[in-house]
Amino acid sequence: MAPHPDDEVLGAGGLISHYVERGEPVNVILITNGDGFVQDAERYYLALEVSAPEYINLGYRRMRETLDALAILGVGAEHVRFLGFPDGGLERLLMDHWEHEPFQSTTSGVTHSPYIETTGYNRPYLGRELLALLREILLELRPSVVVAPSAYDEHPDHWATGAFARLAGTELGFEVRHLSYLVHWPAWPFPLAFRPRQRQKAPRPLVGIHPNRWHELQMDPDAVMRKKRALLAYQSQVELIKPFMLAFARGSEVLFEESVDDMTGDGIESDVDGIPGSRASVTNPTRNILAQWLRKDTPIRHVEWAIAGQRQTVRVDLTLSIKADEVFHVTVHMPTTGSLRHWRIDRDGIVRGEHSEKIGVKFGSRSLSVSWPLSEYQADRVVLLGVQISSAVGFKGRTPLQLYRLPESLMFDER
Repeated sequence: MAPHPDDEVLGAGGLISHYVERGEPVNVILITNGDGFVQDAERYYLALEVSAPEYINLGYRRMRETLDALAILGVGAEHVRFLGFPDGGLERLLMDHWEHEPFQSTTSGVTHSPYIETTGYNRPYLGRELLALLREILLELRPSVVVAPSAYDEHPDHWATGAFARLAGTELGFEVRHLSYLVHWPAWPFPLAFRPRQRQKAPRPLVGIHPNRWHELQMDPDAVMRKKRALLAYQSQVELIKPFMLAFARGSEVLFEESVDDMTGDGIESDVDGIPGSRASVTNPTRNILAQWLRKDTPIRHVEWAIAGQRQTVRVDLTLSIKADEVFHVTVHMPTTGSLRHWRIDRDGIVRGEHSEKIGVKFGSRSLSVSWPLSEYQADRVVLLGVQISSAVGFKGRTPLQLYRLPESLMFDER
């Protein structure tokens, strides 16, 4: 799965070639057609103002480029599916446009996929609709491996695609291994140049957090050159970001082994705000010095999830004091029922979102604790949890969305 045409080759072109050479069937799903890249459209049409039909036309061109690129890697057109969901809007589908009001693309202006004769044609731009479509495809294909962008990828379309992939691949009735690839991370890959003999190495901060879950796929010179030729097939992108693209054609690819964490953790009792319970935690990696200097580092240092009694609690620890204009977003995605809970909490402790009257909030100078009844989980026993921070100037930071398995012994009620 890829958020935009070219990401599947950037992140996993070597893996695609590897499976093809072994005679394994490979299917590629493009979530968007790449019709939201404003600078690319302006260069392509040599205009400062690009019309909605022209953005859609660019999406069709990128579809053709995708088929040409994947043919170089040995994947035929019959194994490629285009969904046509909004480029630049996947995070919004995941967080805000889940099931009621379709998202309107800021470039093509549409609220439904406009690409005729594609898998996603005329589907409304809703998160629940995208999740349902992906689950339909996976149930049809019954894959043993699903490969999608990393939860740590800094591009909103990328980490949202990774979240949709993990949600869609959960509890399908057959076992699926989830791998993820990284495209956007500060000063990575380095250098921004074609280095066919240089190995790709995962960023150190990410390796430090998960030292045993990164895998390196070695690529022979022929595979590297195939990947390079496939990347160059994306002519609409090459003129704009060629050094960046060719920096991914190296002697290896790194892939991350995704997992479903057990909410009971390692059996150690956790104490969140004085309440003992089962726990799981996420520590954010520290970005490099340049990212910190540019204030691109997330203010969220650590998040701990705990179940105590009949309530779920999340404690968010920050690197700085909470500012008056900051809003915290707590999201709970439930793949079995296709449900979403998204609570927005401001500095005054006011909660907005469905069933907000059930939410408990407690602030510290550099922390926030939020709790809700386990009955919000309905029939789900695996949930995707995350925290974000926004302010008047926009998005400020987040934790990687992570799947958690709830204890089977829980008895949910309305307390």
